[in-house]
Amino acid sequence: MKILEDDRDKNKTADPVCGMLVDNTSRFSSNYQKRNYYFCSEKCKNLFEQEPALFLSMQDRREMIIEKERRESLKRMTDQITHEIRNPLTSIGGFARRILRGLPEDTSDRKYMERVIEDVERLEQMVNRLVKFESDQFTRESSNINRVISEILEIFDEIFRNNNITVKLDLQEELPPVLLDRGKIKLALSNIFKNSIDAMDKEDRVLEINTSVKDKNIIITVSDTGKGIPREKIKYIFDPFSTSKIYGPGLGLAFVKEVIQAHGGTIDVNSTVGRGTTFKIKLPIEKEK
Repeated sequence: MKILEDDRDKNKTADPVCGMLVDNTSRFSSNYQKRNYYFCSEKCKNLFEQEPALFLSMQDRREMIIEKERRESLKRMTDQITHEIRNPLTSIGGFARRILRGLPEDTSDRKYMERVIEDVERLEQMVNRLVKFESDQFTRESSNINRVISEILEIFDEIFRNNNITVKLDLQEELPPVLLDRGKIKLALSNIFKNSIDAMDKEDRVLEINTSVKDKNIIITVSDTGKGIPREKIKYIFDPFSTSKIYGPGLGLAFVKEVIQAHGGTIDVNSTVGRGTTFKIKLPIEKEK
């Protein structure tokens, strides 16, 4: 998913020269490496055709800058929210527990106070998770991603069987190693697997997991036959505190994206409502010493 695309109109893409959004029916177009590019003017088109690789590199750089600014903005927002709600939550939880202890066992008000305490604890866990992620250090070691995936699947084996989910594996043999914080990568992939499980409510429940190598990256692809994600929500599923009944609270997928990016990788998602969703993760291969 390109950062500069207009999510309100998938018929628009970014001019690779100037960055302006251009309709895909523009009469200024050019084909490079079997792909069509569209331009706002003949001048941009001519410049592109002189050095297409240079301008595509510049476009990728622009998108990286926009993504970095977006992440920094989200981090500032998350830090502020964490700071603003942590102290009030502590007070609410403390007073609610104190009131609960003073209520008679047979009063109907106990269930309401217990519900308040449960919701406070859920919010406290969310805040603590954010704080923990920010303070955690990454400890990387040379790892085989296939082995990591296999270890996760062993944990999920009973869940797959209980939910009648067929797991199809296509793991490329003899993959080059990657430098991973195994614990965090396991949590990130587990989040994706759990979201896929929750999204599949039809009889045909299939989870496909593939690994391969391309352009000095390990590619991990996770596809499900779930409900799919509406086009207008795709962009926001990785944002903290976004909510989707299809793919759970956004904090989980925000954590996934942060972990992948901290490893120098990327994560993209494609989805079709009613057919399923595919997550594609790229992780850089460990450089030879």
